Amino acid sequence: MGLMRKLAEQLSQPRGSWGQVVGVFLGRLNRPANEWTLKLLEIQPADRVLEVGFGPGVGIQEAAKLASRGWVAGVDFSETMVEQATRRNAALIATGRVELRYGDVSSLPDNDDTFDRVFGVNVIYPWREPVATLKELRRVMKPGGRIALYFVDKEDMKLWHPPADLVTLYSGPEVARLLAEAGFHEARFVIKKRWFWNGVCALAEK
Repeated sequence: MGLMRKLAEQLSQPRGSWGQVVGVFLGRLNRPANEWTLKLLEIQPADRVLEVGFGPGVGIQEAAKLASRGWVAGVDFSETMVEQATRRNAALIATGRVELRYGDVSSLPDNDDTFDRVFGVNVIYPWREPVATLKELRRVMKPGGRIALYFVDKEDMKLWHPPADLVTLYSGPEVARLLAEAGFHEARFVIKKRWFWNGVCALAEK
């Protein structure tokens, strides 16, 4: 198995001792993307917020600061990341303001119209059925709620030669179209240059 394939698998679903290392790396790498995405999300103090693919839990921690009177939930299909994020957010979990769960974003346990805000950072690449997954996220959002999805533009991602059978690369217009197809309104995207790549945040409302 090639090095790039092993790396892609760990980035998609960190596991084991190497997964712990990947989690630390992702926490540092994604921090600026988390901050930018949360700013665009415009979380209000009483909002109920969902992060999909929360990784080491840095975004959860920051979202909880913004939703200071609300509730923040997260779902991730890496048990290693659930463990790492739980340690990072232990105090918030103890107060009941944060709940982290192991699971698949394509099948959420939440009721319809639960969340005011939904976000994910670098999580869309391995989704096998992106429109169906986005429809599931839309289902658990309240009317008027906002979704924000950050990812690296596909032209920049191509330079890393990720395995095509494991990840799908996207441009801003492509993700905006997926959001519209899933039933979201005002689908749009914003681009921000970061180091050697263009970060993209796709936004839409229910």
